[in-house]
Amino acid sequence: MNNTFKPLGLAAAVAAATVGYVGAAQATELAGNSSLGDLALIPYYTVNDGYATGMSIVNTSDRTQVIKVRLRRAVDSMDALDFSVVLSPEDVYTGTIAAKGDDIVFVSNDNSCTAPAMPAGGFKMPGIYRDGAEEGYVEIISMGSPVSEDEPIAKAALHDSDGVPANCTLVRDNFYVTEYDPTATKTGFTPKKRGVINSALTAQRSKVDSDTLVLNEYNEAPDSLKVSYFIKSDETGLEFGNNAVHFSGHMDGASMTNQEQGVFAGDLQGFDHPDLNGGAPLSFMGGTANAASRGLYEGVRTAIGAEQVINDWSANDSGAFSVDTDWVVTVPGQYLMLDLPQYLNSLIDEDELCNPGLVANHKATDPEDRTCDFRDIPLKADFTVYDREERSKVVEPGELVVSPAIPDPEHVVSLDQEVNVIEWGNSPVLGTAKAIKVPKPEGAVFGWSNLTVTQSADKEQAICDFTSDGVLCEVTESPVPMVGFVAWQRNFDTLPEANYGRIVEHSYVVSAE
Repeated sequence: MNNTFKPLGLAAAVAAATVGYVGAAQATELAGNSSLGDLALIPYYTVNDGYATGMSIVNTSDRTQVIKVRLRRAVDSMDALDFSVVLSPEDVYTGTIAAKGDDIVFVSNDNSCTAPAMPAGGFKMPGIYRDGAEEGYVEIISMGSPVSEDEPIAKAALHDSDGVPANCTLVRDNFYVTEYDPTATKTGFTPKKRGVINSALTAQRSKVDSDTLVLNEYNEAPDSLKVSYFIKSDETGLEFGNNAVHFSGHMDGASMTNQEQGVFAGDLQGFDHPDLNGGAPLSFMGGTANAASRGLYEGVRTAIGAEQVINDWSANDSGAFSVDTDWVVTVPGQYLMLDLPQYLNSLIDEDELCNPGLVANHKATDPEDRTCDFRDIPLKADFTVYDREERSKVVEPGELVVSPAIPDPEHVVSLDQEVNVIEWGNSPVLGTAKAIKVPKPEGAVFGWSNLTVTQSADKEQAICDFTSDGVLCEVTESPVPMVGFVAWQRNFDTLPEANYGRIVEHSYVVSAE
């Protein structure tokens, strides 16, 4: 951890806003069969055990779209690496998360414009939250679209016949820090510097060698993103992948943010936003026209909230071949259930506390009594594991078999990270650094399991956000948001080229009652 980083100026930043916080009406929903949206979650990435994780982001619309790509580490979803991408109409952006020596890098040979510019060798993960970031999940969030393809940024991002954007340097002009003006619009406003003016307005140079500044105006982007991912080992050749989890109607406006600084510097129009709770707080509280709302995480929780997770498992080893499985259970957005400035302080100063507890004690006078952590995690996890004994039983004519068989009593564990991996097989599939093991029925080699989760009983659950009165945390009663899958690995001892992997998404029970 870099001890020089400490959140500063947050109170001043939110006090500068002119409009108090009001939670937004929420229309976020799973994209369903369309698998297109303005928000996508890749449930798991890993660079452990020789794996790399790739992604493909397709803009299926005829509008330019600005997106945020953010890697969140497994333990607590801190922002381990993020950058912005500008996709021209019908554009595709691809890249890979990989280990490079002791570093974690995001590499791409794509021509689409990024902010910042990608150096040779790719984006290196900063050291701030590098610890434990070998695995995690990925947020891909729409930041908005230019109101017209005649806007300067759209023209600069457009690819020519050789697939090269017109001018990525001018595109990147739009991601610098300026003197923010939440009330500014394109009409009658004269920019002083290039960069972000508010969530719906940025400035860039008219030409690289010119001092003349021109404005770009943005509004809500269409539900047009298609995101997929794969996890691959160059050592074994094993590969599996799937579509990301897509949400439609999440962002209800634009959220252009700078790529220079964030909440550590007290900047509420910085690279930490947009997030799963919506757009940049500064513009939203300042009443910026066409700015994305805050208060959107409640809708995400409702869309993917559940009490039970159901899927298959295997630990089958016949000698000639073996089948192993790992479950991934990701609980996205837990960073929004923390008093974030206080939590960040607690990571770098052991005298700073981030206690779990009641929301009523959030602003307690005594620091020993003050609460900061209102996350769902750690989750109490009750596994009921079923086998399929009939698979090995010879059924005589006329004999009835009870199937499936319920095993021994439930086994209770804790899911204490935002990304959790349960290993069922004789060998690990994903090579996670922190595996959860669950006992299986004696003699069983495959079956299915029902995982029931219960929110932490040591505290209230609440969603926290920046407001004109500082950080405000409000109790939520929505279910635990969960995404994930089972990863299968089939190995043939005598025919390794036949080895393969696959991913099957979990099924969920929203209410066990």
